[in-house]
Amino acid sequence: MMNDILNTAKRYAEGLNHVETRREQWAEKCKLLTEHLKEIAEYLNKNAPFKPGYFVDTFYAFDEAIKGTCVEMPSVTFRSGDMPMDILFKNEEGNQVAYFEKGFQITFNPTPTGQIAVLLFPHHNNFHQEEAGFTPLLIINNLDELDMNLIDEIVHKGMEAAFYSSFVGMAEHNGSPNPTPQSYNPIGFKRFESTEKK
Repeated sequence: MMNDILNTAKRYAEGLNHVETRREQWAEKCKLLTEHLKEIAEYLNKNAPFKPGYFVDTFYAFDEAIKGTCVEMPSVTFRSGDMPMDILFKNEEGNQVAYFEKGFQITFNPTPTGQIAVLLFPHHNNFHQEEAGFTPLLIINNLDELDMNLIDEIVHKGMEAAFYSSFVGMAEHNGSPNPTPQSYNPIGFKRFESTEKK
Protein backbone atom coordinates (compact mmCIF):
# COMPACT_ATOMS: atom_id res chain seq x y z
CA MET A 1 0.00 0.00 0.00
CA MET A 2 2.89 2.38 0.72
CA ASN A 3 4.00 2.02 -2.90
CA ASP A 4 0.50 2.93 -4.07
CA ILE A 5 0.58 6.03 -1.89
CA LEU A 6 4.04 6.93 -3.21
CA ASN A 7 2.91 6.43 -6.81
CA THR A 8 0.00 8.79 -6.20
CA ALA A 9 2.40 11.33 -4.66
CA LYS A 10 4.62 11.03 -7.78
CA ARG A 11 1.69 12.14 -9.92
CA TYR A 12 2.03 15.62 -8.43
CA ALA A 13 5.56 15.88 -9.86
CA GLU A 14 4.37 14.54 -13.21
CA GLY A 15 1.47 16.99 -13.25
CA LEU A 16 3.76 19.91 -12.40
CA ASN A 17 6.09 18.85 -15.21
CA HIS A 18 3.17 18.86 -17.68
CA VAL A 19 2.08 22.32 -16.49
CA GLU A 20 5.60 23.72 -16.81
CA THR A 21 5.98 22.20 -20.28
CA ARG A 22 2.69 23.72 -21.48
CA ARG A 23 3.64 27.11 -20.04
CA GLU A 24 7.01 27.02 -21.83
CA GLN A 25 5.25 26.05 -25.06
CA TRP A 26 2.81 28.95 -24.67
CA ALA A 27 5.70 31.42 -24.41
CA GLU A 28 6.68 30.38 -27.95
CA LYS A 29 3.22 29.65 -29.36
CA CYS A 30 1.78 33.03 -28.35
CA LYS A 31 4.39 34.72 -30.60
CA LEU A 32 3.26 32.60 -33.58
CA LEU A 33 -0.37 33.20 -32.65
CA THR A 34 0.07 36.98 -32.34
CA GLU A 35 1.85 37.26 -35.69
CA HIS A 36 -0.71 35.13 -37.51
CA LEU A 37 -3.65 37.01 -35.95
CA LYS A 38 -2.01 40.28 -37.08
CA GLU A 39 -1.83 38.89 -40.63
CA ILE A 40 -5.55 38.03 -40.46
CA ALA A 41 -6.40 41.50 -39.10
CA GLU A 42 -4.32 43.20 -41.79
CA TYR A 43 -5.96 41.11 -44.51
CA LEU A 44 -9.47 41.91 -43.23
CA ASN A 45 -8.68 45.61 -42.79
CA LYS A 46 -7.56 45.70 -46.40
CA ASN A 47 -10.13 43.42 -48.09
CA ALA A 48 -13.36 43.26 -46.05
CA PRO A 49 -16.19 45.33 -47.59
CA PHE A 50 -17.21 46.62 -44.14
CA LYS A 51 -14.30 47.73 -41.98
CA PRO A 52 -15.05 48.25 -38.30
CA GLY A 53 -11.32 47.71 -37.79
CA TYR A 54 -9.69 44.46 -36.70
CA PHE A 55 -7.02 44.46 -34.01
CA VAL A 56 -4.75 42.17 -32.00
CA ASP A 57 -4.05 42.93 -28.34
CA THR A 58 -1.83 41.34 -25.72
CA PHE A 59 -2.93 41.43 -22.08
CA TYR A 60 -1.19 40.37 -18.88
CA ALA A 61 -2.73 39.01 -15.70
CA PHE A 62 -2.87 41.75 -13.06
CA ASP A 63 -2.78 41.33 -9.29
CA GLU A 64 -4.75 44.08 -7.55
CA ALA A 65 -3.10 43.52 -4.16
CA ILE A 66 0.44 44.35 -5.30
CA LYS A 67 -0.47 46.16 -8.54
CA GLY A 68 1.76 43.77 -10.47
CA THR A 69 1.58 41.72 -13.65
CA CYS A 70 2.48 38.18 -14.66
CA VAL A 71 4.33 38.56 -17.96
CA GLU A 72 5.11 34.86 -18.42
CA MET A 73 1.56 33.95 -19.52
CA PRO A 74 0.08 36.69 -21.71
CA SER A 75 -3.38 36.43 -23.20
CA VAL A 76 -3.88 37.31 -26.87
CA THR A 77 -7.08 38.82 -28.24
CA PHE A 78 -8.34 39.19 -31.80
CA ARG A 79 -11.12 41.79 -31.87
CA SER A 80 -13.24 43.98 -34.09
CA GLY A 81 -13.91 47.65 -33.57
CA ASP A 82 -17.26 49.15 -32.65
CA MET A 83 -19.97 49.27 -35.33
CA PRO A 84 -22.31 52.23 -35.81
CA MET A 85 -25.95 51.12 -35.57
CA ASP A 86 -27.23 54.10 -37.59
CA ILE A 87 -29.71 54.88 -34.81
CA LEU A 88 -29.66 58.53 -33.81
CA PHE A 89 -31.75 60.21 -31.10
CA LYS A 90 -32.20 64.00 -30.98
CA ASN A 91 -33.96 66.25 -28.51
CA GLU A 92 -35.50 69.73 -28.74
CA GLU A 93 -32.25 71.41 -27.66
CA GLY A 94 -30.40 69.80 -30.57
CA ASN A 95 -28.47 67.29 -28.43
CA GLN A 96 -28.00 63.89 -30.03
CA VAL A 97 -26.97 60.40 -29.06
CA ALA A 98 -25.79 57.85 -31.62
CA TYR A 99 -25.80 54.15 -30.76
CA PHE A 100 -22.92 51.81 -31.45
CA GLU A 101 -22.40 48.10 -31.04
CA LYS A 102 -19.29 46.88 -29.27
CA GLY A 103 -17.07 44.67 -31.38
CA PHE A 104 -16.51 40.97 -30.70
CA GLN A 105 -13.40 39.50 -29.09
CA ILE A 106 -11.79 36.09 -29.52
CA THR A 107 -9.40 35.66 -26.61
CA PHE A 108 -6.72 33.01 -26.10
CA ASN A 109 -6.32 32.84 -22.31
CA PRO A 110 -3.68 30.75 -20.56
CA THR A 111 -4.94 28.98 -17.45
CA PRO A 112 -2.98 27.96 -14.32
CA THR A 113 -2.83 24.41 -15.76
CA GLY A 114 -1.01 25.67 -18.85
CA GLN A 115 -4.01 24.89 -21.04
CA ILE A 116 -5.36 27.64 -23.30
CA ALA A 117 -9.03 28.58 -23.01
CA VAL A 118 -10.33 30.20 -26.19
CA LEU A 119 -13.31 32.45 -25.41
CA LEU A 120 -15.69 34.47 -27.56
CA PHE A 121 -17.02 37.74 -26.18
CA PRO A 122 -19.90 38.53 -28.57
CA HIS A 123 -21.15 41.88 -29.85
CA HIS A 124 -23.07 43.95 -27.34
CA ASN A 125 -25.22 47.06 -27.72
CA ASN A 126 -27.30 49.36 -25.54
CA PHE A 127 -30.57 47.69 -26.48
CA HIS A 128 -29.66 44.43 -24.72
CA GLN A 129 -30.99 44.31 -21.18
CA GLU A 130 -27.69 43.04 -19.82
CA GLU A 131 -24.20 42.65 -21.18
CA ALA A 132 -23.52 39.28 -22.78
CA GLY A 133 -20.97 37.00 -21.14
CA PHE A 134 -18.47 34.85 -22.97
CA THR A 135 -18.83 31.57 -24.83
CA PRO A 136 -16.05 28.96 -24.60
CA LEU A 137 -14.92 28.02 -28.12
CA LEU A 138 -12.15 25.53 -27.30
CA ILE A 139 -9.77 24.30 -24.61
CA ILE A 140 -6.33 23.58 -26.05
CA ASN A 141 -4.65 20.83 -24.03
CA ASN A 142 -1.80 20.04 -26.39
CA LEU A 143 -0.11 23.23 -27.58
CA ASP A 144 1.67 21.30 -30.35
CA GLU A 145 -1.73 21.33 -32.10
CA LEU A 146 -1.85 25.15 -32.15
CA ASP A 147 -0.72 25.86 -35.71
CA MET A 148 -1.88 28.32 -38.38
CA ASN A 149 -4.62 25.99 -39.61
CA LEU A 150 -6.14 25.66 -36.14
CA ILE A 151 -5.84 29.43 -35.59
CA ASP A 152 -7.70 30.07 -38.88
CA GLU A 153 -10.37 27.54 -37.88
CA ILE A 154 -10.87 29.17 -34.46
CA VAL A 155 -11.09 32.69 -35.91
CA HIS A 156 -13.58 31.53 -38.57
CA LYS A 157 -15.76 29.70 -36.02
CA GLY A 158 -15.58 32.63 -33.58
CA MET A 159 -16.44 35.25 -36.21
CA GLU A 160 -19.32 33.13 -37.49
CA ALA A 161 -20.78 32.90 -33.98
CA ALA A 162 -20.08 36.61 -33.35
CA PHE A 163 -22.01 37.57 -36.50
CA TYR A 164 -25.19 36.04 -35.09
CA SER A 165 -24.73 38.05 -31.88
CA SER A 166 -24.60 41.31 -33.85
CA PHE A 167 -27.60 43.48 -34.69
CA VAL A 168 -26.85 42.87 -38.37
CA GLY A 169 -26.90 39.09 -37.92
CA MET A 170 -29.53 38.41 -35.23
CA ALA A 171 -32.27 37.70 -37.74
CA GLU A 172 -30.02 35.98 -40.30
CA HIS A 173 -29.78 32.44 -38.95
CA ASN A 174 -30.03 30.86 -42.42
CA GLY A 175 -29.50 27.33 -41.19
CA SER A 176 -26.79 28.19 -38.67
CA PRO A 177 -26.31 24.97 -36.68
CA ASN A 178 -26.31 26.67 -33.27
CA PRO A 179 -27.49 30.26 -33.49
CA THR A 180 -26.72 32.24 -30.36
CA PRO A 181 -29.92 33.03 -28.43
CA GLN A 182 -30.54 36.75 -28.45
CA SER A 183 -32.82 39.24 -26.83
CA TYR A 184 -34.85 41.13 -29.40
CA ASN A 185 -35.50 44.26 -27.39
CA PRO A 186 -37.56 47.00 -29.00
CA ILE A 187 -35.96 50.42 -29.31
CA GLY A 188 -38.39 51.84 -26.74
CA PHE A 189 -41.29 53.79 -28.13
CA LYS A 190 -42.79 56.14 -25.53
CA ARG A 191 -44.26 59.08 -27.47
CA PHE A 192 -46.13 59.55 -30.70
CA GLU A 193 -44.79 63.02 -31.49
CA SER A 194 -41.17 63.73 -32.34
CA THR A 195 -38.79 65.85 -30.24
CA GLU A 196 -36.85 66.84 -33.33
CA LYS A 197 -37.25 70.33 -34.73
CA LYS A 198 -38.55 70.32 -38.29
